[in-house]
Amino acid sequence: MGNWIRTNGTIRASLVGSTLFESFCRTFFASYCSLVVEGSHHLPKGPFMLCSNHSSHADSAALMTASGRSFRSFALLGASDYFFESRHIRWSVSPWMNVIPIERSPRPKALANCLDACHRFLEQTAGALILYPEGTRSPDGEMGPFKSGVGFFVSELGLPVVPAYIDGTHCILPKGHFLPRPGKVTVRFGEALVLAAPPHNKEDSLRTWRRTVVEQLSQNVHSLSVGDHVHEFVARAGRT
Repeated sequence: MGNWIRTNGTIRASLVGSTLFESFCRTFFASYCSLVVEGSHHLPKGPFMLCSNHSSHADSAALMTASGRSFRSFALLGASDYFFESRHIRWSVSPWMNVIPIERSPRPKALANCLDACHRFLEQTAGALILYPEGTRSPDGEMGPFKSGVGFFVSELGLPVVPAYIDGTHCILPKGHFLPRPGKVTVRFGEALVLAAPPHNKEDSLRTWRRTVVEQLSQNVHSLSVGDHVHEFVARAGRT
């Protein structure tokens, strides 16, 4: 099964691999683990960034399935030391998912490369980026603090930012486990954040703006976890 890796290191899944993975995930959530989707009408038609809590390797599959959109239109911003430095992980993921590398403590050049990869992917697909602001999977299913880096990507990419909360994936496939068990998964999409334009004339003002974005996003994702949102739409995965 063919797959290809771009010169900047970004993993791009093959058409066959991505199609097979999407078919498997839709079947998995239809027949093995039930998937309930709330708020899918909040997803923009054009490019956007999807920011969610993170507790399981099943999270990205749940988000993409819940969106009702082609898996090829999504790219995951993944830790480079996890997805790219391990040959086993790299070659077990590359046939199925698009992954853009990001360092956990990125240097300026690495950030520039990551932003360039994001722009290129969005230009080619008009799709969406999945970013987990916690930076790693939760070991107990509880949402951890958001890293400051999400504010950087919001300001530099200028995309609508959709908060999401995933409930149940920690139970079906917790960190450290590799075989999923049956269960119920709920994905809640919230309204895209309405943000003022980031200031570019003063570095201190920009840092303050980014911190505000991180705080607002964290609050919005957490509100989805406790149900402080209007249940306007509930649908089974795959329906539009």
